[in-house]
Amino acid sequence: MLFDMSNIFKPSVDNGGYYYSRLSDEQKSIYRIILSGIETYAEEIKLPMKPINEISMIFNRILLDNPTLFYTSSFSQINDLCKQKCIVKPDYKYSNKFVRQNTNHIKTCLQTFEALKTKRDIEKEMYVHDYCLNNFKYDYTFADYSYLVLGPVLNNTAVCEGIAKFVKLAFDYLGIESVVVSGKAKNPINSATEGHAWNVVKIDGKTYHLDVTFDMTLKDKTNRYDYFNLTDEDIKKDHTALDDLPVCSTIGNDYFSVNSLVVFTPAELEKIIGNGLTQGKKNITVKLKNVKNTESVVDKVMSVSQQQYMKIYKRGVTVEVKYNLNQAVFDINFK
Repeated sequence: MLFDMSNIFKPSVDNGGYYYSRLSDEQKSIYRIILSGIETYAEEIKLPMKPINEISMIFNRILLDNPTLFYTSSFSQINDLCKQKCIVKPDYKYSNKFVRQNTNHIKTCLQTFEALKTKRDIEKEMYVHDYCLNNFKYDYTFADYSYLVLGPVLNNTAVCEGIAKFVKLAFDYLGIESVVVSGKAKNPINSATEGHAWNVVKIDGKTYHLDVTFDMTLKDKTNRYDYFNLTDEDIKKDHTALDDLPVCSTIGNDYFSVNSLVVFTPAELEKIIGNGLTQGKKNITVKLKNVKNTESVVDKVMSVSQQQYMKIYKRGVTVEVKYNLNQAVFDINFK
């Protein structure tokens, strides 16, 4: 084997990698053959004759299930029609030496999470989420390794795919099942629809959507949790997955529900803001339900915030309201 991660976590084929589990028995066999070839840096991998689009689908699923395979992302295929065989030739980006060195960097980075192994799933998830937000930045330059797990590990920066792969790798290390999801999403900053990657994660037996990248891009002075443990209903407001995913239907375990920051009525908004100000908070983030007219809601949140501050402190204040209208999350700052 090119590198050995067996003492870190089990390979995805052994622990039931999600995309592997979605394949037919024949496709699983091909998956295992290709995976074994990539792990040993094989120049040629012999397979039964299959259309290139099917081999490509399996190849891509291997990479999603196994973020440590950062040294290849494409292949060429040669068909032998007479023997009804095909040869897959992976395109290896890096030398054996480079891969070994950086596998060690990955191991060292993962050991950051060692003390979490005895914690509850939700504590592990929160720590990994916050670790990413506090240590990584989104790479708007699309530099080397940004799409790979190496981006966060080596440069503390990556695009969504590299971040989602790091999150999966950390969860693998901590014994939490997760999936790297490929699809499209509406950027919460500029509303542009773009190719995107995020995670589905199983916490205490329940599955949720987790988009660390979007929370990272929304972060200012404080961490954001707009996309922490969302249901299918919520994530579909601005995300579309390319593949079928585990059902995420458990309501009430998102950040705002757990912390009693969900607002259904103007009276509830006044109460949450008032309680926060009484506790001396200068930043309060809430999630509004049943929002219809988003433009008027922004003005309403601003007005209520100013009124509550005046009520408690008997003086005016400058209020800045940042909002993610896709998820109806409002970040209120008193200055």
